[in-house]
Amino acid sequence: MGTVFLGRGRPNTPGYAGRLVAVKVIRPDLARVPEFRARFRREADIARRVARFCTAEVLDVVDPADGLPYLVTEYIDGPTLAQSVAAEGPLRSADLERLAVSVAAALTSIHGAGMVHRDLKPSNVLLSSLGPRVIDFGIARALDSQTMVSQEIQRIGTPAFMAPEQANGEPVSAAADVFAWGGLVTYAGTGSFPFGDGPTPVQLYRVVHREPLLDGLDPALRPIVEEAMRKDPAARPSAQELFLRLVGMGPPTHPDPDVTRIIRSSAPYAAPPQRAGGGEPGGTGHPADGRDARPAAQAGQGDVRSATAASHTTAPAARAAAASAPTSSGAGVVTPGTGHTGPASHTAAGGHAGADTAAAGGGQRVDTGVPPDGPAADPDAAPDAWGRSPTPSDPRTGAHRGWSRRRVGLIAAPVLAVLLIAALVPLALTSGGSGQPSQQETSARVALAAEAVRNSDADLAARLSLASYRIRPGRESRAALRTSFSSTTATILRGHTASALGVDVSPNGRLLASASADNTVQLWDIADRNHPVLVSTLRGHRSWVLDAAFSPNGRTLATVSYDRSAILWDISNPRAPVQLSVILGHDGWVLDAAFSPDGRTLATAGYDNTARLWDVSDPRDPHALSVLDRHTSWVNEVAFSPNGRLLATASADRTARIWDISDPRRPRPLAAITAHTDYVWAVAFSPDGQRLATGSYDGTARLWDISDPSRPQAAASFPADEKWVFDLAFSPDGRTLATAGWDTTVHLWDVSGSGRPASVGTISGHGDWIQALAWTPDGSGIATASDDYTVRISRIDDASLIAAACADPSKQISEAEWGRYIADVPYQPVC
Repeated sequence: MGTVFLGRGRPNTPGYAGRLVAVKVIRPDLARVPEFRARFRREADIARRVARFCTAEVLDVVDPADGLPYLVTEYIDGPTLAQSVAAEGPLRSADLERLAVSVAAALTSIHGAGMVHRDLKPSNVLLSSLGPRVIDFGIARALDSQTMVSQEIQRIGTPAFMAPEQANGEPVSAAADVFAWGGLVTYAGTGSFPFGDGPTPVQLYRVVHREPLLDGLDPALRPIVEEAMRKDPAARPSAQELFLRLVGMGPPTHPDPDVTRIIRSSAPYAAPPQRAGGGEPGGTGHPADGRDARPAAQAGQGDVRSATAASHTTAPAARAAAASAPTSSGAGVVTPGTGHTGPASHTAAGGHAGADTAAAGGGQRVDTGVPPDGPAADPDAAPDAWGRSPTPSDPRTGAHRGWSRRRVGLIAAPVLAVLLIAALVPLALTSGGSGQPSQQETSARVALAAEAVRNSDADLAARLSLASYRIRPGRESRAALRTSFSSTTATILRGHTASALGVDVSPNGRLLASASADNTVQLWDIADRNHPVLVSTLRGHRSWVLDAAFSPNGRTLATVSYDRSAILWDISNPRAPVQLSVILGHDGWVLDAAFSPDGRTLATAGYDNTARLWDVSDPRDPHALSVLDRHTSWVNEVAFSPNGRLLATASADRTARIWDISDPRRPRPLAAITAHTDYVWAVAFSPDGQRLATGSYDGTARLWDISDPSRPQAAASFPADEKWVFDLAFSPDGRTLATAGWDTTVHLWDVSGSGRPASVGTISGHGDWIQALAWTPDGSGIATASDDYTVRISRIDDASLIAAACADPSKQISEAEWGRYIADVPYQPVC
């Protein structure tokens, strides 16, 4: 945000005459923003409210009309936390706890003054002889500010200590400082960054999508840090709650009694006037006699720049972060910031972009039906771990009365559930009436019973699934069969050394390409699904590779990367791929690529909020055709319609857009879909081109009738993941939609009819998020790429599933078990 100089107040300067001071001069690019300058002045005045015991006292703020604004603060002699850890290693337990308490106290005072620091990091904590002090309010934001600054200013901060919402460019509150406190304590106690080393995109991605690395942190502090670094800002404790929790730890932490008193009062510390004849309350703090408290030189650069140029915010720790290679430390997604593992750390999602045509049926709110008046709070209830009084809406707390009954209930519930399953499953599998049930009815009932017991007895569920299919194949029995056995059919490709972020299968089904955070693309020969062969590794990119796409003729491969490039490869001989060209043009990471059906056009999606079209009829010499720039945040995915005349784009601005690209040099926006409430991460056309599917971070997938693409009509909306949908794709016949994401599972949906799709099975097996999926051309299998570093090809065709089931005798129901659970249907062998 600026340069810091060491200076000394002139003899005639009120308030700090002759004192050593630190002077921070704001960067010229920010000084040119009127909004920033106005907020700078306002926040400097607010900063005077912050208690001096925990921060560097603000002595003066100067904003000359003909120069750069600067801030004068108390000079604090002492190393930064970054310097201390770099020189002497992690802090000892007692010192670490004192640091944790002092910084929590400082944040409480800062937040109490109505400010958010926004850039709490080791180089902004000074270890003075009087204790740790938090410095650098040059990028703090007043909570009562009425205007929002640009996305650039919103994202200001240090990636290694950013909160997820800050990394995404979303509005930042005091909760972001609490998150940074957790990262700071982790660094001080372990000497390592909470999300590992690596370039900025890698760290931003991990911040958004991974849990912090807390190995080696003091066990007494670890649970507090874990809660402070929750992804959801609302789930984090406040700074005051942190302080009280730390004080409650007891020895060896001994907080200053005055600090404790101020924290517990929740009132801002009133610092005494710093100049003779201080200003009126709420005023600027200039002397009452009207004398200018600034240095003699109006712009301030005279004295300051001639002073000893020594910054007390030097950050040697930055050198430790300079490693450029991404690590695979379990903190990776994709989108950088990531998204997905595609920008795993993304920029501001902002509000809904203005729609060219609002889709019908989108955005309705659901009334929860919760009555306004709930039960009264129990006065005998105990406070929670943060000292908060329990409320009826807080399930973590409750009255002491009835505790014994509640404990008994909790212990008895699982036992009762097992007994009920044992009693009800046989009932569910009988007709319950005088008429003989049809085979289809019986098969459906057995399949539903398999789902009912799956979580408690997976083997029984598998046996019932196979029995259901053998009674009569149907939608329910196939769904149960897929859920039980698809994971056992999987071919696992283990070549990558970091998250697998993208996957595609060649048009002839013989090759698979996988993209990874290890900066490579791997080509696999999967003609023999049981014995895949790694045939080559493509190493042209300098950072994470997010996607790979085959051309329609299967002879060209496009890859895209965080290094801001797309590369075209000749893979006519997959054992010896040849780099044909590098496509540059996006002003940011390139997140996705897709070929048009005729193979002559390539579409790319970028972190610069654009999609771009390229003429690749000669892949050795691609040319830019057009830029599609209606989105207000990064574009995560692109998809061509089957006839090649439409392009769909999915964006972090929470919209999907449909474009007419009949003339690719002059694309025309047709419609904006605004129904999702979070990032739109994925988009796909049905094979007949009549429907569009969208997947979002709001956990839903939606289907749209686009028979008139300028007026998409909402056809269905359904929960497709516990949290985030990262990818989706229609089967080659268009009857099934596959979705995948946060819950590590592929969900299959019957989209052959109208209305809300029914589930037709799931595919499990991955140990981490699924970043991408692709169907095999014959529709018999699905390839998935995951943050667990693997790619899996799972079969879902009946023959493969039955073969897998019959290969395991433990998954075959016996005649005795059949008679117990399927009493009204004669036994028949299942294999």
